[in-house]
Amino acid sequence: MLEEMAAEGLVRYEPDPDYWLSAEGLPYGYDCQAPDLEVDVGELELIARAAGAVMRCDIVLHILVSDLAGRPALARIAQRVARRTSGWVFVEFHTPPSADLLEDLASAGRCIRVGDAVYLDAAAMTTWIAHPDFHVLK
Repeated sequence: MLEEMAAEGLVRYEPDPDYWLSAEGLPYGYDCQAPDLEVDVGELELIARAAGAVMRCDIVLHILVSDLAGRPALARIAQRVARRTSGWVFVEFHTPPSADLLEDLASAGRCIRVGDAVYLDAAAMTTWIAHPDFHVLK
C-alpha cells in the first residue's frame, strides 16, 4: 500500500504520518479493516468463491476533501494494489451500470455485480479507469 501511494506521487504528511499529500496538497489516507466491517459477509464470500481464495482484509482508500480532481488517484492506487495482491476493487456508480459497461468490464477481467455496484479485479479496474464514463465516488 505504501509503495503504491508513493508511486502515485503522494508523500507522507510529517505532522501526522497516517496521512499522505499529493503534489497539489490534497490529503489522502487509508485504513486496513476487518473484512466484515464495511462489506457484507455474503459479498465477501461471493468474491472469495470467484477469486478462489479467502479474503483476509479490507483496505479503504480515501481522499479527505471533496475534490473531484483528486479522486482518480484513488482508482489508480486501488488498481495497482489489486494487481499486486490479486485483490478486488469495490466500485460504486453514479447511476446503475449499463449492460454494455458490465460486458466491457467482464471481458477485460473479472467483474462481479452486487446491486448497482461491482467488484473488479485489477484487469477489469484498468478497463474501468480507461472507460469514457469513468468516475470515482468518494
